Amino acid sequence: MLINKSILSDKEGNALRLSSVLHADQMVNFNFFSAKYVVSGNENYTINSKKFNLKEGEYVIGNRNVHSKVFIDHPSEVRGICVDISKEVLSEIIDYNYRNSSNFSRFLFEQDWMVQKYNTKNTTLGYALSQISLEFENLTNGSSEINKELFFSIGECVVKDQSLVFESFNRLTSVKEETNGRLFNFVYDAKNYIDRHFLENIDIEKISREAKLSEYHFIRLFKKVFKKTPYKYVVHKRLEFALELLKNNYTTTEISTILGFTDVSAFSKSFKHHYGSSPSSYKLN
Repeated sequence: MLINKSILSDKEGNALRLSSVLHADQMVNFNFFSAKYVVSGNENYTINSKKFNLKEGEYVIGNRNVHSKVFIDHPSEVRGICVDISKEVLSEIIDYNYRNSSNFSRFLFEQDWMVQKYNTKNTTLGYALSQISLEFENLTNGSSEINKELFFSIGECVVKDQSLVFESFNRLTSVKEETNGRLFNFVYDAKNYIDRHFLENIDIEKISREAKLSEYHFIRLFKKVFKKTPYKYVVHKRLEFALELLKNNYTTTEISTILGFTDVSAFSKSFKHHYGSSPSSYKLN
């Protein structure tokens, strides 16, 4: 059983830690930037009074301004990875890649509402964490060869992902920044919900009510942040999944049924409009 076993760290505060536990109920610390990733099982976080249930392949991020507690109670060992990236590493990457970096740095390091949950399929950091998870056993027994370059690679993933989030956040135009933060967190939570349930019937009106917004206001906010309406984003996710199914030799009839299209013709038309070619021509390629 491991509890925050340090695998690699330095004096700047960069660290890679592993855990493998059945039960936990304790406070957890975030660095200038930290990611908590679930390799297997479930972890329940309460961060700034907001609850996050993390399943396998999901992770939550935050900075040192957040207050967090984790609860784990699982019949089998829950494996997790924690990565801390120092302000020095992230600042160097930001300064190297962006001319006007002060606002972005402030967004990354100082906001206490920038906590978000992500799935590994949707981010470059998620992909990097999933690759590290493949080495969990080797990292545990010390047979994996890693060095400090890992922190710069992870830092680059963080900056790439969060620059897109920052760009989305800046599309909100509320006067008060804390209001922008609340609204942005809400629409991002809605996006995460759609990412998990895009094959189901998405009740936009219900999602809107939970944030005490009108359906019209929610749709406008979502489109402003993600450049697509919620409905078009659902279609986008389904068509992305269609590509995966085509690669696995599913027929267009099977795919149209799985994705919830009324018939093959409707699916093919939507696919061609989105990708510029028909599903059948894609399979031939």
